[in-house]
Amino acid sequence: MLGSISREQLDEILFGALQAIYRFERAKVERFGLTYEQIYLLQFLRRQGPAAMGDIAAEMKIPVSTATRLIDRMEKRRLLQRRQSPGDKRRRIVQIAAEGENLVRAVEEHTFALLLSNLKNRADIDIEGVIRTARQLKEILDTQDAQPKKER
Repeated sequence: MLGSISREQLDEILFGALQAIYRFERAKVERFGLTYEQIYLLQFLRRQGPAAMGDIAAEMKIPVSTATRLIDRMEKRRLLQRRQSPGDKRRRIVQIAAEGENLVRAVEEHTFALLLSNLKNRADIDIEGVIRTARQLKEILDTQDAQPKKER
């Protein structure tokens, strides 16, 4: 199948998908007053549980200083809270606060309702295809071994 599609066609298909995801995420950003990074961090902590600053930075592929500023802003909004690690007084652990939990739950409920609404008139086979593709996106879009070399 992949051999029967041209590079230009694949580029257009991927751009259309990127455009749809971008607009979908922008709508959540505007509706809930959070940045994409803040939504991602809340969802990550909700699933992962409390995490160290370095682990958050690594997960988000951002410098620790950027993660610190992000967490500072979210802590001021009472979405997150920091505490000392019990085993290492120098290490800070970040966890989702009650207000952050409520907000991320609202984001996820909104997402679920929107997807349900948008999929309601689709054939079951189309819905199954969307779900199958979504489950495989992490592998399909994996960039671990495909990092382009930086030009100097």
